[in-house]
Amino acid sequence: MRTTKKIQQEVEVTDQITCNKCGKSCGLPEGDLNPDWYGLIEHTVKGGYYSKPLEDITSYTFSLCERCLSELFDSFLIKVNQREYNFG
Repeated sequence: MRTTKKIQQEVEVTDQITCNKCGKSCGLPEGDLNPDWYGLIEHTVKGGYYSKPLEDITSYTFSLCERCLSELFDSFLIKVNQREYNFG
């Protein structure tokens, strides 16, 4: 037979994710109890061996908000593939 008890436990939660480009939030207004994060969140890219623009065998982790991500897409010579999706 299983018995249970209630305990209090401290948990660490993310309360803010900041865009590396503009410095603004990547989510809903501050104070929201259940924030949703939008954009490119904590994405990592890596420089390979003999990389000239990036450091050799170095990883870079960053976040971009939706506005900065949209500006980046607009700067592409070859446009990104865009399609709608359904929730569920």
